[in-house]
Amino acid sequence: MLTRNQIEAELSLAYLQAIAAAETFAVDVPHIDSDSVDAIISGKGKIDVTSLRYSPRIEVQLKATINAQPNGQGNIPFDLTIKNYDDLRANTILPRLLILLTLPPQQVDWLLHHPDKLIIRDCCYYLNLKGQPASVNGGHQRVYIPTVNILTPSALRNLMIKASKLEDL
Repeated sequence: MLTRNQIEAELSLAYLQAIAAAETFAVDVPHIDSDSVDAIISGKGKIDVTSLRYSPRIEVQLKATINAQPNGQGNIPFDLTIKNYDDLRANTILPRLLILLTLPPQQVDWLLHHPDKLIIRDCCYYLNLKGQPASVNGGHQRVYIPTVNILTPSALRNLMIKASKLEDL
């Protein structure tokens, strides 16, 4: 049986795969995650007429929480380990994103199945930490994910187009 954390990880990956597939992108899972990369989103060829590079890729760190409480500024506070924070803020060749799946408090509400639909609740948000300052904390760094950064198929397409144009995400 999977642990609660493993179920959260699998649902966050399933959400990402569904969103990516809707936009014709592939999601690959690295065999070993030693660099805070849980998945790589890949496009094939020139994905947009404005693309400068073929076959863009974005690396992602997937997280999930049942404690998503947006603050008064429209951000979801989330604590990352210093290792994840440092890996995500680094100046890497491929752009990296933190993707956070917010889930209802009760596990029974995470996935709803009906004969005509399958629903993963609630949704994913993304954050680019590239260039953020080093943390002065010992174990964790709090980040703030804007609630406007909902990972939808069109949002992912726009992120991939930016990656294909070598723009910051």
